[in-house]
Amino acid sequence: MQTLTITINNDSAIKTLHELEKKHFIKIVKNINERTPAIPSGAPLSVDEFQEWILQAEKMPTVSLEEAKSIWSQKRKLLVKHTK
Repeated sequence: MQTLTITINNDSAIKTLHELEKKHFIKIVKNINERTPAIPSGAPLSVDEFQEWILQAEKMPTVSLEEAKSIWSQKRKLLVKHTK
């Protein structure tokens, strides 16, 4: 299982996500308790918190752009298949 936080600005996309939830492919979690610069809510990070966030990000595994595009292409095909 993976948890993903996204901001959706399109009603059609929200409808698609709700359809996936009805099919039990995903679960939509409404409460966001994460304190991160990636989410435009909550109090700003201090300089120390920001530096710690950068250090953690640098320790995370990386993938090449080509590999990321390939993985996304495969996942997109699955999403399209399951939403039709």
